[in-house]
Amino acid sequence: MIIVALGAWVLRALAFFQGSGPMGYPLDYDEGVYFSAASLLLRGDLPYRDFIFVHPPGGLLLWAPGAALTLGLDAATAYGVTRYLAATVGALCVFLAGRVAWRAWGPLAGCVAALAYATYPEAALVERGTFLEPLLNVLCLGFANLWLAPGPHSRARRIGAGVLLGLAISVKIPGGLWLVAALCARPGKESWRHALLPVLVAFATFAVVVGPLAALAPSEFFRDVITFQALRPYDGEPDRWRLHDIFHERRLGEVLLALVGLGTACVRAFRARPEHRPAARLFACAFILSVVLFLTSRTYWNQYNAHLAASEAVLAGLGASVLQAFSVRWGRAASRAVAVLVLAAACLPGAWHVVQSGQRQDLDVMALAKYLRADVPPKACLFSFEPGWALAAGRLPMGATPIVDGYATMLQDAMSTGDRFDDTAEALSAPEAQQALRVMLDSCRFVILGGRGTWQLTPESLPWFKQRFVRRFPPGDTGGVDLWEHR
Repeated sequence: MIIVALGAWVLRALAFFQGSGPMGYPLDYDEGVYFSAASLLLRGDLPYRDFIFVHPPGGLLLWAPGAALTLGLDAATAYGVTRYLAATVGALCVFLAGRVAWRAWGPLAGCVAALAYATYPEAALVERGTFLEPLLNVLCLGFANLWLAPGPHSRARRIGAGVLLGLAISVKIPGGLWLVAALCARPGKESWRHALLPVLVAFATFAVVVGPLAALAPSEFFRDVITFQALRPYDGEPDRWRLHDIFHERRLGEVLLALVGLGTACVRAFRARPEHRPAARLFACAFILSVVLFLTSRTYWNQYNAHLAASEAVLAGLGASVLQAFSVRWGRAASRAVAVLVLAAACLPGAWHVVQSGQRQDLDVMALAKYLRADVPPKACLFSFEPGWALAAGRLPMGATPIVDGYATMLQDAMSTGDRFDDTAEALSAPEAQQALRVMLDSCRFVILGGRGTWQLTPESLPWFKQRFVRRFPPGDTGGVDLWEHR
């Protein structure tokens, strides 16, 4: 398991050894939001009270060690170091996935689960930055390792499982699905009294992590974390494409093994001895509940599949062990051949996609970062439609009320009237959203527009913007991420 985990770290970190270093690898919108928010939190700007943040604060607190580097280092340097930390979290997920499968179904299952997670394309992508999914996965897999550990469940182990689960829910509300899955997977001999302690500890942990920040701005917390997520307009992949993305052919071998494992888990849920049910039940329930959530959610992007890796990879390990056990009847040679085939299937073609994704470089952002450092005063107001673009130049959101998540801020402005919108584009075009955006832009000296800014501005607002701002970078009419200065 350790060797596979180290290999997974290398697969993720290879993206940072290109010519431009860790900051040359493209920054996603979400990771820029989370790291900027964590950095501001350490400076006294609190989520919900001082800026909009649409998740519980657990992720900000857990990424705080990386964000703390911004207190002594340039923000870009700090984020570059934190990217290596994210790859380490991914490697730990690989180890935990393999360990729980090995313990439940044997060495082949453990190796397949570890390889499947290590080469899961969406997981590798998010484990190169400060996303929420790596934290969610490592906490859920850590919980599963404690919950499913053999032998009598000691009080300390049940408390530890509850703490990890509570932290998972404090990172992202869907972490609560693992609580439901765990209760469904409860061993037959275990009493509800024993299961109650981890549940109570999980809720207590959630309250301790979330409570202080929520108490400082209760209405804003409820608006951002609950109301926004429940009523936000549809965004991301259309419903008809989601199932294809969830079972995408870039993970073909692993998906097939996971489906075999899922079918086996469903059969064992009713036919196996009670003590043999919990692991299969837990991961099958977690996988099914996650898929249902993705199919019914108001917003879905394929990077969300990264959370599926935690359950899907372990189910692939179960599927591999079942196929290998079935092949034993054909002789030792056939059994060994099947073992080799399932090991290859677990990491193909996912490994190729992971390697390919690691070769991407965002040279436009690197050029912009160089210009910002040389020609934009450090204390000048700078707003970036993508927080990662400013972060690449060592800049964090500024102002008395910093805009960390411009996308969510505009949606909140549009939804504040009580209107409901069919999709995000309609909400962003609402007069309330555009007017608030204009006020914010007019108060800032520099704006990084780029493709996202062009998308968020309506055809009416874009001419208004160009009347008040002049383009400074890049020169001429060349494309790329562009910087504008107030006239």
